[in-house]
Amino acid sequence: MKSNTQDPGTQELGAALCRIPVFRPVALELLRVLDDEKTSVLEVADLVGSDPALCTELLITSNSAAYGTRRAVNTVPKAIAVLGIEKTKAIALRASLEAMQRGIGKHHAVENTWAHSRAAGVIAEWLAPYFRFHPDRAYIAGLLHDIGRLGLLAIDLERYGSLLERASGTEGNLLDAERSQFRLDHCEAGLWLTRTWGLPPELWAVCSKHHGERGPLEDDVLTISRLGCALAHGLGYRAAPGVHARELAEILAELPAGTLPAPSFPESILWNRLKQEVGYEPSDLSPASVTGASMAIN
Repeated sequence: MKSNTQDPGTQELGAALCRIPVFRPVALELLRVLDDEKTSVLEVADLVGSDPALCTELLITSNSAAYGTRRAVNTVPKAIAVLGIEKTKAIALRASLEAMQRGIGKHHAVENTWAHSRAAGVIAEWLAPYFRFHPDRAYIAGLLHDIGRLGLLAIDLERYGSLLERASGTEGNLLDAERSQFRLDHCEAGLWLTRTWGLPPELWAVCSKHHGERGPLEDDVLTISRLGCALAHGLGYRAAPGVHARELAEILAELPAGTLPAPSFPESILWNRLKQEVGYEPSDLSPASVTGASMAIN
């Protein structure tokens, strides 16, 4: 991917990206401590306590049937203890991005981009155990990987929205078109935003390199988010509907050998999770196709 970040026009667009209102400050603070294993439940509770809406969402989620608590969870620290710190971060990020995309305005491109991001997050979570990676951290990376698209939509909804709707060919062709019209592509825009917001370097890489050349796979969050993005696009959750999708079996063939842990839930549950998270089923493939492609590589 050719970078053009030193160009004056690019610098101007980068400055515009930096002026985009920061989504929920609590979510940013939680993501900034993504790598700090010493962060305690009480420290996270103090951060969350400044956002009443997020407190409510955490309490509702921790009391849901999915967590099977015998007694009512009625305080934020207890909710975080039930959910775990990484799940708390994931919930905060999702709520923030949802508010951000609503604030951009109504447009099919916004809806498509948000659907793609949510699907990529769920799929990254599903893939994480193959790489011995924390599922909630993988979900965070998948959900955030296309923040650059949301940034460009926030700057010029009609022009960038039209570009996404009219795009065809490969992802590389789309990146070229973005650079032609905006002087930088959505990966570079994602780098501007994540660095400006002070997020951890692993998220800089996820947002700026998820369309990079595929080399030898590594057990890291960039690999997981890249695969999550490709699978989401292949399953029909497409930010740019006309852009070519790789074959599902080709993508799944990049997973480690079947000797590694199985996904945290089987393909049928993945299908249900996608429908629950995004609101509709993948358009191009059936659950049987997913299962068949997966079995073919194990």
